[in-house]
Amino acid sequence: MRSFLPLVLSVCLITACGPDAPSPAPTTGMALPADYAFPDADTIRVATWNLEHFVDGHDNPYIDAGTENTPAPDLKNRKRRVARALRRLDADLVVLQEAESEAFLQSFVEDRLGDTGYRFATSVESPTWYMNVVLLSRYPLGVVRNYADVVTPIVGQEADNGKPAAQSLTNHRLWTADVRVAPNRVWTLIGAHLKAGRSAADRGWRIGQIRFLHAELSRLRDDRPAAKMLVAGDLNSLPDSPELRLLLNNPDRPAPDSVQPGRVPGDIRFTDPLSDRPTPTHPADNPVRQLDYLLPNPALSDRLVDGSIRVARPLPADSMAATSDHLPVAASFLRSAK
Repeated sequence: MRSFLPLVLSVCLITACGPDAPSPAPTTGMALPADYAFPDADTIRVATWNLEHFVDGHDNPYIDAGTENTPAPDLKNRKRRVARALRRLDADLVVLQEAESEAFLQSFVEDRLGDTGYRFATSVESPTWYMNVVLLSRYPLGVVRNYADVVTPIVGQEADNGKPAAQSLTNHRLWTADVRVAPNRVWTLIGAHLKAGRSAADRGWRIGQIRFLHAELSRLRDDRPAAKMLVAGDLNSLPDSPELRLLLNNPDRPAPDSVQPGRVPGDIRFTDPLSDRPTPTHPADNPVRQLDYLLPNPALSDRLVDGSIRVARPLPADSMAATSDHLPVAASFLRSAK
């Protein structure tokens, strides 16, 4: 009997850890803060907003960019306007682009928004640049996936040495974060600020980022077939652009073959709830194009509250234009199935 026991144990371990064993739940091994209570609300409100160079007045000695420590001349008033706008948006999850750092926004929340419940925050900060994508959340966070060091292709472009062009300069502005909307339930929020610009190289840059994102989300969805996902951010892509069509991956409206050699990895899809009407977000003083989006996947789009998604104007027009060159986009989703 003594000689047989190790064999039994090894068989049990192999069975438990084999390829057919279920993956642990996404909250396994985690705990909630002892003093945290989930909101009673039936809905979760989400917003995305590019804050346009929202930086503090301090120099980060490790970042060699003069504009990093040159905030707007009226920083005090700008902080006041941003705080007022965020209060009026009243979103549970806010994805903010062009913010200097997570630490700056946490300090900003403590000073001006201490009663709003933004207890949780995350970002993936670049070690060499100063504009980042920061999430403020009233809900606890789970795993945050960091893509800063991933090299993505610049599709259709060649480097100086004749090899296919690639980059990792802006991939810190692309991350995924699991948000715990209930004790044992998560949604995956994809924060993004894709490469700006209208040249072929800029488009190829964005396409490379989007193809990587599809592959990454396919891997995530293989682990969680019913995963609820939401892309939130400044995508620097027009509604009918090849880049946005590639991201949405709608078989009825495919991206042009000229920028899509080969198949999109997996069948990850998103929907644009604003696609049926003009919803420009930029520039704020006279918006003529949409660059900012909230794009749920089909598993989450069923929970979008009818009529809730909109381009928001939480401040008067002149104050909005003085605060940022982008308008926010906001929407509400049901926490539980209809």
